[in-house]
This record gives sequence, structure tokens and C-alpha cells, in this order.
Amino acid sequence: MKMKLPLIAAICCGLSSVASAFSLDFSGRSIGDALPITINVPGYGDVDFSPVSGVLEIASYTPPSTGSNAISFDNNEMIEITFKGLTPTDVTFQYIGVNAGESFAFDTVSGDPKKFWLQFASTPGKGDGKAGLQSVEFNAVPEPSTSLLGAIGCSLLVLRRRR
Repeated sequence: MKMKLPLIAAICCGLSSVASAFSLDFSGRSIGDALPITINVPGYGDVDFSPVSGVLEIASYTPPSTGSNAISFDNNEMIEITFKGLTPTDVTFQYIGVNAGESFAFDTVSGDPKKFWLQFASTPGKGDGKAGLQSVEFNAVPEPSTSLLGAIGCSLLVLRRRR
């Protein structure tokens, strides 16, 4: 009896913090595929990549370390990334071919946690003015109602064992 309440509390806290990690890359895409593209992430749903400025496409990068397909950016090109599933957290982007004087900047679109703008910038005379988005990694936290239903179900199982 003394353990029932702490056990239920621990289960509820544990279920509410469950998150799933996802990663997507462009290895399954053909060289020259133009944006927009939609990638289905198993267990999560769709992620859309749409151009905001510029003509973006899938290209192959072969730097000394690795060869990889990536979304190819020229200077000042920008894409919008839209997550169609649960709200993503801890979103990180992996880039390829970024040289000194070149960088990527990203931000949410109008405060929407499911939409990001990603822009490439290159300082004139530095680097080759090209780089690529190699992969995207993110976590997705279940909706509170899903966690609540799981917690209620576990609580009922614990109470059932008592009888």
C-alpha cells in the first residue's frame, strides 16, 4: 500500500517525458531532384522541404571525409522545413561543404515550432559559395493527452494487481 502512490507517480512522470529521436538524410533521393520534396520518416510522419529563395536541388558532395547526397545551397538561398508530425524538439542540422567565411542560419517561422527557415550565406572571396544540408536530427515528444492515457492505463493495471 505504501508503494502504490509513489509507483503511480513515477510511472506518470516517466511516461510524460518519453520522447522519440529521429534522423533523416537525402541518401534515398536522386541527384538533380528539385525542391520541394517530402520525406516520410517512419514512426514520425512527413517532413517537407520547400524553397523560399533560389532553385535548390539534391547534389552529391565528395569532400575528403565523406561523399553524401545533400540539398545544395548557393549564396543567400533559403528553404522552409515543415514538420507534419508531432512538435519537434532539439532540432539539429548537419551540413557538408561549409568553408571558412560560409555559414548557415536557421530560425522558426513566425514562432511556429513546426516550421524552420534555413539560409546559407557566403562572404565574397571566401570559400566556394556552395554548401549542403546533409541531414536533420530531431526529437518528438508525445502529446500530453497520449501520455495521460498511458498513465491512466498503467495506473489501472497497478490497481488491478492489488485486487
